[in-house]
Amino acid sequence: MARPSEKPVLTDAERSTLTQMSKSKTEKFRTAQRAKIVLMSADGFSDSEISKSLSLSPNFVGVWRKRFNSERIDGLKDRPRSGKPPIYGKEATRNAILGALEKPPPKGQATWNGKSLASELGFSADIVWRILRKEGNRLQRHRT
Repeated sequence: MARPSEKPVLTDAERSTLTQMSKSKTEKFRTAQRAKIVLMSADGFSDSEISKSLSLSPNFVGVWRKRFNSERIDGLKDRPRSGKPPIYGKEATRNAILGALEKPPPKGQATWNGKSLASELGFSADIVWRILRKEGNRLQRHRT
């Protein structure tokens, strides 16, 4: 027979925070769902009852109940995921691109374009255009 699950014991502050998280319209769906799992578990529901009620697997319910017991409310948030680290520093790259626009364009050109700006700085053209777009800077815009 399976071992009974350990019910979380909630303080009043934790219960009110979890209730607010579970009913929030602006909270991530996953975080709200995890808060519901913990609240139901604290109210005495078993993992199988919670899983049927929320249409989840019993293992999933057990994982989040255990994680709450060990880490409390901070444990319900997503952990950072691994991934490719950013190649360019956000602020340094932005400053380099905008600073290069202050300089005169390369010989033979009247204005900067994305390709020449990228080759001048050693960045990819994609990152140059992404930052210029974010800043609202249009290099070849003609105004009348």
